[in-house]
Amino acid sequence: MKRTAMVGLLCALCALCGCTAKYTQGISKTVCEIWINSMPQGSLLFLNGHFVGRTPYKYTGINDGDSSAHFVARDLSEIIGRKRGFDDEVESITVANCYNKLRIENEGVTEQVKHYTGGITLYLDTKEGFPEREYGNVSISAVPEDPDAEIYINGSLIGNGKTALLKLPAGSYILKVIKPGYKIYFRIISVLADNDVTINALLQKESGEAVGEGLFPATQAIELSPSGKEAEIEEDYVPGTVESSE
Repeated sequence: MKRTAMVGLLCALCALCGCTAKYTQGISKTVCEIWINSMPQGSLLFLNGHFVGRTPYKYTGINDGDSSAHFVARDLSEIIGRKRGFDDEVESITVANCYNKLRIENEGVTEQVKHYTGGITLYLDTKEGFPEREYGNVSISAVPEDPDAEIYINGSLIGNGKTALLKLPAGSYILKVIKPGYKIYFRIISVLADNDVTINALLQKESGEAVGEGLFPATQAIELSPSGKEAEIEEDYVPGTVESSE
């Protein structure tokens, strides 16, 4: 009787170990990618008190094995967006509200890696008493739309494939779209106060001829309006931490 019970226990342990090993081999790690945007874009971004860059910002968290996307909450527990002329926008991320705040979705498992993707947008309010500037709204899409297509305004990366609605000071800007295997797309865009601009950047393959409006040689000198230049260097002081900010 004891022998039978022992054999049964060993079989159960082996089965359990087998399941665990198989489970571990199935998911080697979990990757969570979070795009942090702001309105307006180009805001200084702080994660847990440390300056990490400007919006849009791509945060990537990696965990060994199979794990809920909640593990990112520890690193993103405090998100602060800051821009001159606007009040700070603060988001507090906890394990409990992680999915709701970041809109995280499971993209499935590829090559033993489980992928989560998500995003968050910080909406900054205009600071009271700060001189108002005239702004216009701009939306930009690469055609074909692809995450590999990088969209730049005045040399700053502002999105991949397609941008969120941008709020930019009135003026002229250099738009550049780069995608592997395609010619670099250049265009001067004019932003008018209280106007909306939608741009579909038609990309030409490198083997084809550069045709169509909006394609300029990379070496061509392009003059920006004073407003466009001011927007490019609007934030000339980048603090290392929240405490040492202006």
